[in-house]
Amino acid sequence: MSSKTPEILSSEDILHKIQRLAWELNDRHSKAEQLYVVGIQGNGYWLAQQLVTKLKSISDININLFELALDKNNPNLADVKISLPSGAHVALVDDVLNSGRTLLWAVIKLMEFHPQQLSTTVLVDRSHKRYPVKADIKGISLSTTLQETVQLIVEADKGVKVCLL
Repeated sequence: MSSKTPEILSSEDILHKIQRLAWELNDRHSKAEQLYVVGIQGNGYWLAQQLVTKLKSISDININLFELALDKNNPNLADVKISLPSGAHVALVDDVLNSGRTLLWAVIKLMEFHPQQLSTTVLVDRSHKRYPVKADIKGISLSTTLQETVQLIVEADKGVKVCLL
């Protein structure tokens, strides 16, 4: 790894964070009979898959996994294809919370289904929010400059890591 991409979280660190996040999701939605875990396309969906695997091993809650695909630069919500029952318990998952824009658009879309409870989970919260959204559950909070980029890198042959670019 070059000096330009310092590793913030190793694969082992991420696995520990995922385990803790799964327990927190389980606690937050403990009264639910059915939980709908919605991962934002890309690495958010990858993280949601990992969380669902852990949740199924620690909880009796019935869990359904969905992928929310939206264009992060032009989020036309009419094009988003997802359907959830009204009154559901929903856990929205993304990898990195930067400005809050993507998470906000996703929350707006999910509110159309009138969830009984909606929680937001991210692996990394950068605290550079420009929009009124927050992560209820987060793996790590980082203080970074606006010029820096934090990225979850998932490589099938090398594992996963979070890097500062």
